[in-house]
Amino acid sequence: MASPKTVWYLSILLVFCCSLEKQDCLETPNVTSEESPTDGSQVPSREKREVTANLSEKILISPISSVLTITEINITTAILSEKIGEVELDITNIPAELIDVLKASVKYLTYPILISSVLNITEINITTAILSEKIGEVELDITNIPAELIDVLKASVKYLTYPILISSVLNITEINITTACYQNSIGFQCRCEDQYGWSCDQCSSYGSCDDIIDGKICGCVNAVPSNGPFCQPIPDLTACPTQSPIPVSTTKQTTASSTTPTTPSSTTSIPTTKQSTASSTTPTTPSVNTLNLQFTMDITFNSTFNDENNAMFKDVDQTIRDVYKRNMRGFISAKLNRFKSGSVISDFTVMTTIVDNEEIAKAKDDIVSTIGGKYKIRFTCLNNTIFGNGQVNEIVVANCKSDEVGYKTAICQENGTFSVRENNCVLKEIENLFLLSQTLVGTDLPGFLERLRNSTFNLLDRIVASPATISIIVDILKNVANVSRSTPINKPLMTNFLETAGVLTSNGAKASWDVLNTNLTKNENSVFLGTFETISNFLTNDFFDIETPSIILNKTSVNNSVNNSFNLNSSVLIDIPASEASFNSITIITFDSLNNVLPARNSSSLNDSVNSINGKVVLVKVNGTIKNVTFSFAVLNETLGNPQCVFWNFSLFGGLGGWDDNGCELQSDEDRTVTCHCNHLTSYSILMSPFIPDAFRAALDFITYIGVGISMGCLVVCLIIEILVWNAVTGNNTSYMRHVSIVNIALSLLIADIWFIIGAAISEYDQKNVPACSAATFFIHFFYLALFFWMLVSGLLLLYRTVMVFSHMSKPAMLAFSFFLGYGAPIIIAVITIAVTAPVKEYIRDNDGVCWLNWTESMALLAFVIPALTIVVINLLILIVVLYKMLTRGVGDVTQPDERNAVVVIARCLAILTPFFGTTWGLGVGTMTNPENLGIHIVFAIFNSLQGLFILVFGTLLDKKIREALTGMSQVSSNRTRTTNATTSSTSGLGFFRIRRRNIFNISAAPTYSTTGASETFINT
Repeated sequence: MASPKTVWYLSILLVFCCSLEKQDCLETPNVTSEESPTDGSQVPSREKREVTANLSEKILISPISSVLTITEINITTAILSEKIGEVELDITNIPAELIDVLKASVKYLTYPILISSVLNITEINITTAILSEKIGEVELDITNIPAELIDVLKASVKYLTYPILISSVLNITEINITTACYQNSIGFQCRCEDQYGWSCDQCSSYGSCDDIIDGKICGCVNAVPSNGPFCQPIPDLTACPTQSPIPVSTTKQTTASSTTPTTPSSTTSIPTTKQSTASSTTPTTPSVNTLNLQFTMDITFNSTFNDENNAMFKDVDQTIRDVYKRNMRGFISAKLNRFKSGSVISDFTVMTTIVDNEEIAKAKDDIVSTIGGKYKIRFTCLNNTIFGNGQVNEIVVANCKSDEVGYKTAICQENGTFSVRENNCVLKEIENLFLLSQTLVGTDLPGFLERLRNSTFNLLDRIVASPATISIIVDILKNVANVSRSTPINKPLMTNFLETAGVLTSNGAKASWDVLNTNLTKNENSVFLGTFETISNFLTNDFFDIETPSIILNKTSVNNSVNNSFNLNSSVLIDIPASEASFNSITIITFDSLNNVLPARNSSSLNDSVNSINGKVVLVKVNGTIKNVTFSFAVLNETLGNPQCVFWNFSLFGGLGGWDDNGCELQSDEDRTVTCHCNHLTSYSILMSPFIPDAFRAALDFITYIGVGISMGCLVVCLIIEILVWNAVTGNNTSYMRHVSIVNIALSLLIADIWFIIGAAISEYDQKNVPACSAATFFIHFFYLALFFWMLVSGLLLLYRTVMVFSHMSKPAMLAFSFFLGYGAPIIIAVITIAVTAPVKEYIRDNDGVCWLNWTESMALLAFVIPALTIVVINLLILIVVLYKMLTRGVGDVTQPDERNAVVVIARCLAILTPFFGTTWGLGVGTMTNPENLGIHIVFAIFNSLQGLFILVFGTLLDKKIREALTGMSQVSSNRTRTTNATTSSTSGLGFFRIRRRNIFNISAAPTYSTTGASETFINT
């Protein structure tokens, strides 16, 4: 016996809530759904603007039993309001025993059921049963919907992940939006989305507002049709006559969607009306993001390109739309705005609810692969691991690491590399702590500060390298300091606070602070110091000492009857006379490395590149007033002078803050201690600058650069001469090795001078490029060492040829030994130096910006001075031994006859160049140990500039063999010129005079080891 056909109606209440700009939720009146008129008349107007939105949701259900199947749920009509609507489900062939099961399934669901971020189901009710094969409708009332929300809604339902589970037997497998209705002065116009249209009778009954498509449908009607107010799939529509087009209103209101019933048949429906139930969870509307993008095409610009009917405009516009649609999950729309000149720049806009930089990069690559060949779109920067690909001057945004929030930007340069412009990446753990700190209360401080301290220590290396993360931690410390106004801070809390802050003052954080301090619109440095000024006012009444690696706090009592002196680690001495001790406690915070945080700008200069903070920074707080206090600071860098007694004035430069000397004066500067007297208390230190005034320093720079230029020119001439005469002067092993040494000496000094110029150029920038400066320092160090070690090779060669006269080492063995010593030893020393000092940020000089080895902290300069001066001493000892042998035996007895000239030249070079080089770099050490002596600086600049000239003169030009070779070459050139002239003369004159004359010039050069000169034979016939 066949089961009766039974239809159950499920009423589903759907709530849309949007948040646009400053509105928390779209406010619309409660409107109940109305029964559709059966006479085909237009939907009655309402008091407030409303619009029919057709939302089609197909819900395909897995079989409940062998005789029960929910085949489809169609969401067909939407009139959006606070009441959302009803779902009618036609379910066929339901056995009676399963009715109760179905009721229980929907009754005990947990509400709301999240469909998307803007769509919730708040209730499902089984209400009515009738016979039908039609499976259902949803009516949604929505009024006053902004146009932007429609695009958001489309994107939201388009990129949902299906199926959406409603219950164990109910899934939503697809949602489609098909219809958009616009309000104008005469009512509504409803337009279909792609692949949908109005039926023939609807186009005829309500009037088509566009052209008939394919002779059977229209895409727009002038009303909200009552007999099915939703568009149908185009293949399901029948032909209809063409209607005259009517202009479309531009005020966009809303839409929803439709589908076709699975089994068309007569249906008896009983409309149900239900007031919506407010959801406990307010859905959030995704924000709409507008991206202004562009790419460059390497073609000649033509103004006709901007005609929207231009083929290229249409092609590029459609490609942009297609590419971004398939690559971006939150895609709403994309449009080509215009072409601009500069080759041809395509300027376009993309709207999306989800901004994913990886998707943008993928779409950009897709653009190039799609139309790049056609319109010459090429990448200059390729396959960067962070920023991907880019065109010249293109600014690329990249995502941060997975455990960070924020973004980073870079610009593609012409050399094919990206230059980072901004890095806003913040560690998620620090970001979470910042959010907690905004609602922090006193009772939460112990646990919070403990977590903050542990996080900063665990993530120390990443924190100090991230300016954005440092800035967030400063804000966290500021929030903690504000909480201390109502909650006194005890020793354990203050210890965690100081240890956290100490991470930010470490040497590793200096580069990040340099980046932050270049931004003159923010004052993180002042805020950081201000947190100590604030929190030190609210310590508990206990007296305690806290010592961390970089910050020391002393809170102690004061004796009002005697002078009070506080010696802080022998670096700062504070003296307060008894007459000023009108208080009973004092808090002193000493910072070992706050010079990494605070810039050296003072009240007279916002961008001070001359002064440096040359003492520890000390903050003093008392529970009273004081007008007479003395500070004695131990200087950090003894090469600086001109001390200034200063305090940090938070109000300078419009709140940026800076050092100010108002109320402080210098008392003495002796024994590496600067003593200051001040009439108030706050944060104090000393500023110092190089001893040499700027005017003299400019003169020294001029002497140095001119001299180095002359030196480089002489070295180039030296190398050219060696190339020209090489075969003529390297006839024996000693001469060969002598010239190998002089060539490598000249080459090493030339490359060292080139890197010296590069390092000087890097030093000119206000913000030092540490990696570039370190590279320049490494190569300067290496090649200057190579210069000295090749001098040592020359000295050992001289010793070998004079002491071991009859010993013969093969040329390959001599070359191997020479190159190992000349370049192997310098590279070992240079690598060890940078490996030991660079990790602790003590490889290069930091106080004056010069790219050279550090002296004050690590004394890395000794890695050059000690080997160089040691070689000078060794060569001088060799000279003494050689001269002794020559004087006691004679030159002929201590050398082979054919090597005598080479030995003499080597000895002369060593005798002159060794003291010269030794004096030069001895003066260099003097500039370090006695920096205030202007005379030493001038003499060193002159000697350093003339090294190349001395090598040319004493290593090359004073060698008799080289001069003879050059003379011979000159004579050959002269004779060839004479031959040419003679030949020209013999063929000149009147044409009938023929003078036959032959000129023969026979030039023979003696071997290089012979003492005879060149012979010339002139034969004239």
